Amino acid sequence: MNTSVSPATTSVSPDFEAMVLRRSILVTAVLGAIGIVWGISSGSQMILLDGVYAIIGIIVSWLLLRASAIAAEGPTTRFPYGRQAVTPMVIGVQGFVLLATLLYALVEAVYTIRDGGSEVSPGPAVAYAVATSIASLVFWAWIRRQSKGSDLLAAETTGWRVAAFRGIGMSLGFMVLWVLTDSAWDGAAPYVDPVMVIITCAAFLTAPMRMVRGTVRELLEGAPSADVQAPVLAIIREVFHEFDIAEPVVRMTKVGQRLYVEIDAEVRADATVADEHRVRTAVRGRLAALPFDVWLNFELVPPGGIEQ
Repeated sequence: MNTSVSPATTSVSPDFEAMVLRRSILVTAVLGAIGIVWGISSGSQMILLDGVYAIIGIIVSWLLLRASAIAAEGPTTRFPYGRQAVTPMVIGVQGFVLLATLLYALVEAVYTIRDGGSEVSPGPAVAYAVATSIASLVFWAWIRRQSKGSDLLAAETTGWRVAAFRGIGMSLGFMVLWVLTDSAWDGAAPYVDPVMVIITCAAFLTAPMRMVRGTVRELLEGAPSADVQAPVLAIIREVFHEFDIAEPVVRMTKVGQRLYVEIDAEVRADATVADEHRVRTAVRGRLAALPFDVWLNFELVPPGGIEQ
């Protein structure tokens, strides 16, 4: 029997997701515009990358906002199981776009080094890096507190974490540039900016790669991560122990906020429909405490009746 379990009250609502994402888009737009203008005026490839990265983030955040609204519409005649898959799909797009941006910047930085580096004004560069670092850290801390139980906000948090650490790296790099300029090592100064781009790209490639891998796993109906499975398995074991039933075969997959759980267990041949109902009700009630929209497929079978 397929049973939909309502998500727990601790789960983030679509309206709240939309509010947080709108604020993220606004802050990203401001920082992105400043980064592009500042990057062009200072001649910094690193600052320009930061600004372009932010502008791309606006598009991605808008996609996340639309995904949140679409996923919340629920089942329709055309989509009888809803459109929860749009969430991992958009997260995968975000990861792919960020990955492509970093790879492009990496190639450009290599060409810049080959051509002799680039001249960057250290003072304005340091000022930008410090300002954007502080802004990103503050917003990252805020959005991380709001993201409990939301894959969309967790993905947005990843973007702000990358921005925060990128800003800190820029601050340190531009301070090194400031020290080198007009010193005995002045010849190395033109290479600081492109080297920073290379280091940044190498350091942050893993985050979008994880996002893409996660999307592929969800859309191919792979098993969810261990931290998702652990509380579900604990609840099932607890209930089955209470009813003195052998540990069942459990299969799970997760698509967006929807978690599909299939339970097959062997019971005595004289077990009744009422027995099955009591066990199913106990499992369903406790799974409702989890921050997911749980769809439960539950079956008790006589000995030897489970198909592996």
